[in-house]
Amino acid sequence: MSPIIHRAHERGISELGWLSSRFSFSFADYHNRERMGFGVLRVINDDRVQAGTGFGMHQHRDMEIVTLVIKGSLEHRDSEENHGIIHAGEVQYMSAGTGIYHSEHATDAEDTELFQIWIYPNMHGYSPRYEQRDFRSLLTERGWHTLVSGDGRDHSIQIRQNAQILISSLDASEKIETPNVEKDRGILLLVIEGQITIDATELSRRDELQITQEGTYTIEALQNSQVLLFDIPISER
Repeated sequence: MSPIIHRAHERGISELGWLSSRFSFSFADYHNRERMGFGVLRVINDDRVQAGTGFGMHQHRDMEIVTLVIKGSLEHRDSEENHGIIHAGEVQYMSAGTGIYHSEHATDAEDTELFQIWIYPNMHGYSPRYEQRDFRSLLTERGWHTLVSGDGRDHSIQIRQNAQILISSLDASEKIETPNVEKDRGILLLVIEGQITIDATELSRRDELQITQEGTYTIEALQNSQVLLFDIPISER
């Protein structure tokens, strides 16, 4: 199967004044039946939240929710009495389980930019769980760094699904191999910043590539770049 490319300009768009969003998959008022997710990966929302504004209390259940803040700071509160400030370079994890209410607001200092990611869990009827972790010291180091995983490998946040999210920062002309794509799994590569090539395909800022063919693939940075990689079960739901 050939790789599937989603260019940045092809994503869904929502502009609410206080919130500017770009959707990789169908979400809210954006519906595209060709883009309903990738295996157990249901949502990648690229959000910019105006300083001092945010999402009021609302409920989630039966979803693994991962938030990566890339600029500014986000204040979290929830019905389990968790409260924290997530800074740029930190990752927040909320396992919604049987149900949790939460709010997220950009702090007053500046606008906040973040990726919110939803992954279907591999179990149901569990209690909600919350965690946040500081990965800032790793973001300038070479190689892949595991942010979340199903088994907590490499000091990552452990989620309730056999999925991984990895990040890597690359200098211009630097190369790196993807993890091996195994049977019934796929990888989705998202360019946060910069420009790369993979599998003879050039990707720029916020472009995405989905691969389900088994094997490893070489990424080469055409300029200083930062990429997210999702290693996802395709057939499990």
